Amino acid sequence: MTEDDDIDGLAGEYVLGSLDPAERAGVNARRSADIPLAAAIEAWQRRLDPLSESALGISPPADLFDTILSRISGEIGQPIGPIQVIALPRNRKSWKRIAIGAGALAACLALAIGWVIHTQPGTSPRHVARMDCSLLYKEFWGKLENDNYARIAAEQLAGVSRMALRAYDACQAGDELDANAVFKRLDHLRF
Repeated sequence: MTEDDDIDGLAGEYVLGSLDPAERAGVNARRSADIPLAAAIEAWQRRLDPLSESALGISPPADLFDTILSRISGEIGQPIGPIQVIALPRNRKSWKRIAIGAGALAACLALAIGWVIHTQPGTSPRHVARMDCSLLYKEFWGKLENDNYARIAAEQLAGVSRMALRAYDACQAGDELDANAVFKRLDHLRF
């Protein structure tokens, strides 16, 4: 994780309001002297402003927090009884048929998508994939094998996740340069 990633993560948490009051005060004090931090905060605010403008100002009921705490501690309601687990019948033949059918359907779908992309004049697969924010995000996480998740430290995985979300948000906001730069940095990470 680089210092830029830490600054970006801190700026994102500041804008989202997830820092505790002491950390928020520290960021406020540091913001005036730290130009990269101020720029990162401004970028986050620019990306998230359209969301905050569309949200309605609804306040939760005053007793909501107390109700949640009491439910967590089990003070209200009846005690939770034993959980019943229902065993599903295992029929290997039906699962094989479903797997073969799903594979065939996926292959047909891939061929259809490839055919549509290549037969439309003036478009290239690279251009279509480059502008598809969801596809870029899914492709990044698809590159990591399940074994890699177990080897990655929790802090590093959280940082990578923040970077991937930042790239996705930038892509959704139309900031193509920022999105491509962050996805390129993510592609070069080694786990």
